[in-house]
Amino acid sequence: MTVIPIAIVGAGGMGGRHLRALGSLYESGMANVELVAVCDTRKENALHLADKAEEMLGSRPEVFTSMEDMRKKRPDIEAVDITTDSGSHHMVAEMAFDLGYNVLCEKPLSLTIRGCNRVIDAWKRSGKILSVAEQERRDPMCRLNKAVLDSGVIGIPYSMLLGSAGGGKEIIILPWRHYKNIGGIFVDAGVHTVDQMMYYLGDIEEVFAVSKIWEPKRYRGERIGVHDFYDHWKDEVPNEIDADAEDMVISTLKFKSGAVGQWTSFYAAHGQATQYGMIYGSKGSITPAKNRRGDELTVTIDGVGTISGDEVLELVPDFHLDELPARLFGSDRLGSYNRPTGDSDRFLVALEYYELGQCIADGTVPEVDAYTGRKDLAVCNAALESSVLGRPVTIEEIENEETAQYEASINAHWNI
Repeated sequence: MTVIPIAIVGAGGMGGRHLRALGSLYESGMANVELVAVCDTRKENALHLADKAEEMLGSRPEVFTSMEDMRKKRPDIEAVDITTDSGSHHMVAEMAFDLGYNVLCEKPLSLTIRGCNRVIDAWKRSGKILSVAEQERRDPMCRLNKAVLDSGVIGIPYSMLLGSAGGGKEIIILPWRHYKNIGGIFVDAGVHTVDQMMYYLGDIEEVFAVSKIWEPKRYRGERIGVHDFYDHWKDEVPNEIDADAEDMVISTLKFKSGAVGQWTSFYAAHGQATQYGMIYGSKGSITPAKNRRGDELTVTIDGVGTISGDEVLELVPDFHLDELPARLFGSDRLGSYNRPTGDSDRFLVALEYYELGQCIADGTVPEVDAYTGRKDLAVCNAALESSVLGRPVTIEEIENEETAQYEASINAHWNI
């Protein structure tokens, strides 16, 4: 097996999450990448991640504070994994391609379409691999959801209803997720949701939405993030911030297939939190399993009734996971799984790393490429643009930059 030397660029909380994924890939016996360097403009962050890597992987990666210096001193490195804050992804990715690296880039590829196009131009110039880190579709339950849909069991998909509400006034994870120009929470989390919706039902062509900022003041909560990924930086979180990124977006979506979706993303909800999802078709419905939790999905078929758990596997006898996810999750056919969320999170990112290694070694194309990543962002930004303009907005308009009022301040902030 060819083993690809890689570096993590961005040694904050997301870099730590990706490091844990590398640990899982190493333990699987199928590691085709090797972490040899860590790069962050904050040297303390890079040293912290290098310490964790030595403890977890058994060898200490070299520490750098610039990719240019890393390229000069470690010319053997073939790929970088970009885990910086969302707003800087386009800038770091463009630089990485110009330095000759293959790239795995955390989502979103950029906060604007113009930023995405800058990355795409650099990627094309370089002739290298670009993979966008969308791990949720790789969850075994998401793969099973997709297989059931493709089997035609619920007929022609008519509609997808998806929503979540919670958050109140608290700072969600870290402050930058509440700042429009460097990574609002709707876009940061929303590209995951959009990728999943289009994975299931195909491309979205039009969005009509209303957005709000209900909580312009945000306050530090008892914990700053999911699990303990970000605990090292908890003392840097201020007691309060002024938020300018939308915390509620309610959208109606038109899919090219003719299906219609309703998506609620509400991060300022007080009281009872909720999360829901349903897909309705001409013969029945699916209650999709929530990703990274292993919960069973439920299928209800007209004239048959409700089927869940391992019984769903009988609907798709040819469904099998690939070798690595089967090793990580324990079987190639799963109706559910019982794993802590932290385990499933690192397993799914491990799959992204493995695919990157395969693509570099074999010249194959990543499942989530630059164009898919751009379209995921375009749907989110179409919702925000629709709210500004007060009318439906097509994805084509956004991708072609025919309208970009919402994105204008972000492009100005980053000088794109």
